[in-house]
Order: sequence, then C-alpha cells, then structure tokens
Amino acid sequence: MNQPIIQNEDLNADNVLIQHIDAYSLQDASYWSFKGRSKRSHCHGLIQYPAMMVPEMQGELIDAIQSVDENITTVFDPFVGSGTTMGESMMRGLDFIGHDINPLAILACEVKSGPLFVKKLNEKIGDLLSVIEQHKASEVAVNFKGIDKWFLKEVQLELSSIYLAIKAEPSKWARKVFWLALSNTVRSTCNSRNSTYKLHIKSEEQIEKIGSAKKLFKKNLLKSFNNIKEHKKMLSEKGYLKRSKGISKVTIKNVDAKLRKKSELKCDLLISSPPYGDNSTTVTYGQFSYLPLQWIDLADINEKIDPSILSYANAIDSSSLGGSLKESKEKRLKLINRSSALEECIEKINKVNPGNIKKLISFIYDLDLSLENAIDELRDNAYMIWTLGNRRISDIEVPLDKIMRELLESKGCTYVYEIERTIPTKRMASRNQIASTMGKESVLIMRK
Repeated sequence: MNQPIIQNEDLNADNVLIQHIDAYSLQDASYWSFKGRSKRSHCHGLIQYPAMMVPEMQGELIDAIQSVDENITTVFDPFVGSGTTMGESMMRGLDFIGHDINPLAILACEVKSGPLFVKKLNEKIGDLLSVIEQHKASEVAVNFKGIDKWFLKEVQLELSSIYLAIKAEPSKWARKVFWLALSNTVRSTCNSRNSTYKLHIKSEEQIEKIGSAKKLFKKNLLKSFNNIKEHKKMLSEKGYLKRSKGISKVTIKNVDAKLRKKSELKCDLLISSPPYGDNSTTVTYGQFSYLPLQWIDLADINEKIDPSILSYANAIDSSSLGGSLKESKEKRLKLINRSSALEECIEKINKVNPGNIKKLISFIYDLDLSLENAIDELRDNAYMIWTLGNRRISDIEVPLDKIMRELLESKGCTYVYEIERTIPTKRMASRNQIASTMGKESVLIMRK
C-alpha cells in the first residue's frame, strides 16, 4: 500500500481539530448524542425519512472542519438521503453535491434546495386545495400490483383527486413541493404500519382508523409551506439568500454510489452516513419509499428513472449496497488483505451461521466500490466525516467503524479521529426477535 505523504501543516490541522472536538466532550461526556438538543425544523421538517442524521451535529462538525480548513466551498454527500447535510451546508452558504439511488431522496433534496418562492407558493397552495376539495375522483388514477392490499378504496380515490390536481399544476418547482407533501400523506393513509420502515399490514382496527387523505394532505402541505417559509427566512437572516434562492450551488444526482463516475469538480469536504448494512435486513429505504413513489410522477424527479425501480417493493433495496449476493467468494478474495477486522468478523459468523457470510461480504464489497468513487470526488487533504453504526449478523457485532477505517487506509487515506455517540431516539426496540439492536454510532473522521 502506498502511504500518503503527510505534511506538518496537515498534522497540525488534525491536532487542532481533535482539540476542538474534545473541548465539547470535556464539557459534557454525552455532548455528541445531542439528547434534547435536536429538532427538525425549517427544511429538515419537510419529510420523515429513515435513519436521518442529526442536523445540529452535522452543522457543528462542518463548523469544526472549517475552523482548521478555510478553503471549504463545496460539501459532498454520496448517500444524501433526505438532505440533512445539504440543509446544514446551505445554512453556511456552502455549495453542495449529493448523490442517492432512491428517487424519493432526490425529490426531498430538490424541494429543500429551492427555489423558495414563498408568496407564489402560497397562492398555488390555495388554488390546489380548492381544486382538490371540489374534485371527487370516480376512478383510481394510478395502478400497481397490490394497490388494493395497501390502500382502502376510498383512500385510493381521494389520493387520485390529489394526484390529478398536482399533475395539472403548470410549474414544476411547485409540483415537487406538492409531491413531497403527498409522499408524507401516502405513508400515513396506507395500510402499512407506521411503526416500521418495512411494509407490514396494519391490524383491521388500525385500518378502520385511517382518516381522510384530503384532510391529511392539506395539513401536510400547510406544514411544508411553513417549513419552507422558515427555511427562506433563516437563509435571509444569515445573508445566504439571493432572489428567493440560497446562494449555495446545489447539485443532486439520482445515481448508484457503487457505479464508477468521473467528476471534474473536486469537493472540499465529505460528510455522509452510508447504510449500515444491506437495506433488506437493516434500514429498508426502498420499502419505505415504494408506496409514496407509486403516487408521484417520476418524470418530475428524473426523466431518466428506470420504471423497473418500482417493479416490486424491494427493487430499490436490491439495487443498493449488498443487494446482490452473487460471487461472494470472488468478492471476499478482493477484500481479504484490506481489512483484518472484516476477516475476523467473517470467521466469527462462519462458526455460527455460514449462510450469513454472503450478506456481509456483498455489502462491504459494494461499500468499498462506493468509497473508491467518493474519494475520487475529493481534492487532496480533504476531510471525510462518516457517521456509522455497527449492526449485528447472527448476533455478532459487525465493526463497521474499524472496517471502514481499514478500507480507507488501504486507499491511502489518513485516520484522524473517532467520536462515539449514543443514539438517543430510534425507531427500533433495544432488542428484536433476532438480536440486540443498535444503540450507538461512531463518527469516523478521515483525510484523503
């Protein structure tokens, strides 16, 4: 392995950064958990998305890096999700590039990034709600396998009235705001439980309590309007607003992180939280998004979206990291000398349940491909901040923080620091039917 040439000024910057971070921990040992100090307001309140990062934490980490690197203008997130890092970058006037395989994540980020035509949006909302209130659909506007399983007939018809009204809106920027509010409405009015990101049918009693989609959409849309209004006000107060748009240049791409991309622009800082394991057995981003995306015009998100991404509930998850278990032996050989922590974990799982090894190898192999691409997007000496969780396979903890460090070091990157934080609130129980679930995360800081 080629070791990077480390300059004295780089080591000095690293030491100052570590002191900066440690200063918070000395004041309060649980500081980085942000318990009771986090809220999802302004742009961060526009969507409930799985495994969202803590806005305040991402913001303070950006500030910490900027205190030792004054040349940061562009932030990169290769797993952008709902755009928490993007929102905090905009609040600092920084340009931003975000990638994600999930079209719903792309929609959320595009709405957050603007334009923020608040006055015009208010007018359009009034017109849209008036049309929806007066319209009573006689036919269901969309069709997909399982629609009658996941939606009551009266809910399908109300959602159809909303869908057709949004389609008739001439301004694409407004339609995107409306689609996002509709996505929240679909999640609340479908027959799938809200207590999990996976698609599981509600009890008959819960289904009977599902309310009016029209009323809920109105509530969600007005809430979205208030969040957008607050977002614009905050950008204006910070001096980062120009003609109803944040001054940040934001680029959002609907791409697969593990596929090779060439970019001329080099980013100055990476802040991201990759999946903690293959989506089908950890956080099912695709299943969460499956029903909302059925009621959204995908062309408004990305005209090049392959419709097969919605051909079945797990399609997005199957296309994500670790979605394919093929050629696991060959994949292991390519990783074997790159991470001793990975090999040790594989051997432990092999003794308990050899069949589960493929899951781990396939995920780490795809993650490694995405790391190669992510590093290529960065300028030399750029910092990387990875928020990671150590999941369990066969009740054995997978040390993702150690594996990530070793994979990045094998690519010439330098370890700087690691913060361990308790997750104060989470959707899952402390233990499920299979094993103990995750209660802590690691924030791994590396430098290219």
